[in-house]
Amino acid sequence: MGNDNTTVSALAFFEDADAEVLFAKLDYQLKDGMHIQERDHQFDLYFFLSRNEISLIAYYSQYFGVNLSIGGVGRDRYYYLEFNPADRGGIDWEHRYFLKPEYVIVGFLVYKIIFIDRNFDMDSVKKLQLTIQTDYEEMKDDLYRLLARLRRTGSTELGDSRVAEIVFDALKEFKKLGWVVLDEDFFDVMPSFHRLNKIYSDHISNFENLVKSNS
Repeated sequence: MGNDNTTVSALAFFEDADAEVLFAKLDYQLKDGMHIQERDHQFDLYFFLSRNEISLIAYYSQYFGVNLSIGGVGRDRYYYLEFNPADRGGIDWEHRYFLKPEYVIVGFLVYKIIFIDRNFDMDSVKKLQLTIQTDYEEMKDDLYRLLARLRRTGSTELGDSRVAEIVFDALKEFKKLGWVVLDEDFFDVMPSFHRLNKIYSDHISNFENLVKSNS
């Protein structure tokens, strides 16, 4: 499917037989920062989006001043609204969601653990929390101090249990964005989680130095 948005009406997607059932749900999720990808729980929204890609790109650009963007390839393809951090175009304030800085740092660490340090079987929250506590001793003190500062706890340090809570809270926020699937202790990273590295690759590849210099 091409990307010549001038040849397709911004409202053409309403002609899709599934528009009445799916569009309101899709619109709400996209505006809340959700990433839509070809996975079981998002199949209906993903295929509606892919069928009407050109029209929906034009719709969000014309009526809201934001880009409906595409990341990944093949089965790892995903859609999301690309907001300017300082301006979300015509999207209401109630949908203006931003990750807290401490959750961004946790995201960098999770990406490093799974994709750089190649722990591809990491699918347990408890195992992730324990890995952070035991396998990254060289940066642990600096990491905990940084999280304490970003959390504004009033303390210069956090203990293992408090950091474990922050990690779990971060995963819950990532679930809201469609970056992970989370079900009690089980979690699985989604294709859209790679968007974090797309934006912050330098920070992630130099994570130890980032933590040390900002702790």
